[in-house]
Order: sequence, then C-alpha cells, then structure tokens
Amino acid sequence: MVSRELIATVLVENTPAEGLGSEHGLSMHLRYGGLNILLDFGQSDLFAQNAEVLGCDLSRVEFAVLSHAHYDHADGMPAFFARNGRARLYLGEACQENCWSTKGGTAEAHYIGIGEGLLRRYNDRLARVPTAGVSTIAPGVHLVPHSTPELAEQGLHAGMLLRKGDQWQGDGFAHEMSLVFELDETARTLAVFSSCSHAGLPTIAREVSEAFPSWRISAYVGGLHLVHASDAEVAQVAQAVRDFGIERLCTGHCTGAHATRMLETLLPGQVEALRPGLILSFE
Repeated sequence: MVSRELIATVLVENTPAEGLGSEHGLSMHLRYGGLNILLDFGQSDLFAQNAEVLGCDLSRVEFAVLSHAHYDHADGMPAFFARNGRARLYLGEACQENCWSTKGGTAEAHYIGIGEGLLRRYNDRLARVPTAGVSTIAPGVHLVPHSTPELAEQGLHAGMLLRKGDQWQGDGFAHEMSLVFELDETARTLAVFSSCSHAGLPTIAREVSEAFPSWRISAYVGGLHLVHASDAEVAQVAQAVRDFGIERLCTGHCTGAHATRMLETLLPGQVEALRPGLILSFE
C-alpha cells in the first residue's frame, strides 16, 4: 500500500468540550491500516465514557500504547481492560511506578507516576519494548524511545524526578516513547504522536528523523510540555517545526494556553488545538 489513512479521535484532554468530559490528561483513539489503536488512558475512566459518546468501541481495539509513566496518561488503564479482554498494552521497559515532581505549585516532591499496583495487576496484558532502538509493532507502526544522552539534566531543570529506593535522580525519560506512523510511502511522510514531549519537540523530531533518515515528519501530535516555558523556549519549538518541515502541529494538554497561542501566531495555519471529540485525519 502506497499510503495509509490515519484518523485520530481525541477521547480526553484538558479543554472543556460540550457534551464530553475533560480532565488533565490525554487519550486518543487511532484508526490506521484497518487497525484500532488506543494511545494512553487519561487519569480516570473519563476517556471510556467519552469514547462511548463518540462511538469508539474500545472492545475492538487491537492494541494499546502507553506513552510514558505518568498518572494522567496511565491511570484510566483499568477502565480499558474492563472493556477489552484481548488487547496487549505496549509500554517501555523503563516504565515503573517511580515518577515524582517538584512543580505544580509546590516545592515538595509529589507523586505523578502510574497508580500504585497497576503494573502488577495487569502484568499479563503488558508487552514491554526496549528502551533503545525502534520497535515495529504493526506494519507502518513504530515505537521510538529516546536516543539522546543526558536527558536527566533536562528532567532536573523541569523538576521531574525518579525515586529508586531512598535515592532521587533527574528523570531522563527512558520511560517515554513516541508512536510513529508511516503515512505516504512515495512521499516518505510520517506522523509522530508524542503525548507529552518531555524531551522537547526539537529533540524528539531529531530522534525520529535519525531513526527514519529517508522520511520526513509531516505531522506532530501531542502535548509539548511548555506550560512553564519562556517565550524564547516556545519560539525555539516553532523554529524546530520550520526546520524539520513539519506541516501540522496538533497540540494541547501540557502545552499550555499561552504557548499554544504563541505557536498559532508564529506558525499561522499550521497549529490545531486538541480538545475532546476532535477528529484529525492524516494521509
């Protein structure tokens, strides 16, 4: 097949939407090459309630992907497994229940990881993927972990920590990965879904481009972790979008309203704000 249509439906996101629930979190239903895929679960069963309103049958999902080990993407997991008895959940080898943060209005470290016991409870449904190299999980569907060294310094700067026993360290985001789809084989275009982009869009776009050297990222979808960013940092993201030739930037969740407005100004006609119920089509 030369090209495959990709249709993404936002099941839950931070933005209020008429007739649908919203929460700080992200979950998306994806249809691609005859497959039904779920990316993330939000922080509660709200994504499943919205899926029912939107006509997305979670029982038909062939596999799910957890983008990283934070509660606002993982803790709706039980609602999915209650509705789907067969799908495997792909997640990184480094995904554990050990993520903490000093941001969010407090200097005290507070837990932001996967709900305690969820990984053990659903262990038989989990499919761990390596923290190095591309994992192809279906024709045209790939998982790309970080390949950039020393991201732990970036994690410390963002107030994001890992706790290992009594030890604290900066989060190097080894638990985070991007979901990448091949769109047009002739044009060699890709769509990248990076739910929170903790390492930054410029880093992730470079990593994906290095993993697929003869392909171009035409669409980038997900949060950009810019809610606490300076205007200069937002401008750097906009410049990276230009540099990598990204035509569509669909963003929300942890991007923040100010950064989203800035990006809309800096990248006129290229930015789409995510919201529950939004349907995106890529070819």
